[in-house]
Amino acid sequence: MKFVRPAFACLLLLLAASPTLAGEWFDLSAPARVGVGKPFVVRIASRYPADDVAVEWRGRTVRVPLARRGESYEAAFLLGTDLRCDLGSYPLVLNVHLWATSYRFERTVEVVESAWDHETLNVPPKMVRPPKSAMARIKRERKLVRAALATATPERAWSLPFVRPVKGKMLSRFGLYRVFNGDVASRHTGLDFRAWAGTPIHAMAAGTVVLTGSFYYAGNAVWIDHGQGLVSMSCHLSKRLVKAGDRVAAGQPIGLSGATGRVTGAHLHLGVFLLGEAVDPALFFDGTIANEFNESHIISVESN
Repeated sequence: MKFVRPAFACLLLLLAASPTLAGEWFDLSAPARVGVGKPFVVRIASRYPADDVAVEWRGRTVRVPLARRGESYEAAFLLGTDLRCDLGSYPLVLNVHLWATSYRFERTVEVVESAWDHETLNVPPKMVRPPKSAMARIKRERKLVRAALATATPERAWSLPFVRPVKGKMLSRFGLYRVFNGDVASRHTGLDFRAWAGTPIHAMAAGTVVLTGSFYYAGNAVWIDHGQGLVSMSCHLSKRLVKAGDRVAAGQPIGLSGATGRVTGAHLHLGVFLLGEAVDPALFFDGTIANEFNESHIISVESN
């Protein structure tokens, strides 16, 4: 029979008897409010080495391993809100398995409006209203992209600060309301960088390539899984330098800039996604996310 120390046994009984008491051993840190299309930092801290830690956010789940930091066990990761996210309060749920007992803690995060600009572009008509012959291809490619964006490996490959993919000036910003050829409206779900044809494009963080190819709208493109639901997308390349399955380091060249797909000229379109939600890439390069990692916005967890 396995021997259990009396003090440890008492702790197990307390946790099992009172889920509310269990909350005293866990901290969940996140902003009380986030803007539409914005990434944000979440932290978990535990006094004990809980396993199978999972966080639910807007219908998706990410599993997060805790690492020992001094006398506590901690994790820091990123979540975000998509451009199509409705305003309002959303549950942020922490599920924890500790000593054969499962606990669920829930709190809300309010999603508020963000400000966006407008721009007008002219592109070939077939890139606004694709011919019927291209629809099957577009549908097939969207399925591949959705699968790539659904990647959420528990291990985090990325670290701060992120590497700027190219030195060129930031052009069309994330979230823009766009009008193509005067009558077709859309939203810009990435960030454009000036990059003359043939300019090397670099991975913004370490990770694993999950998808590459030549796509109707994105042109030659590369998707990288950086871990814990963070996926980057580099589009309109003239040449791809990596393939699916390749592991890449932060700053490693992954392609050369070009003008493939739906473009008005050579540039890099960088998309960043968190659990499939398109978020503003600029915040990864202006210090915003790095600063949030050094701050603490505690939301006390409560059991359901």
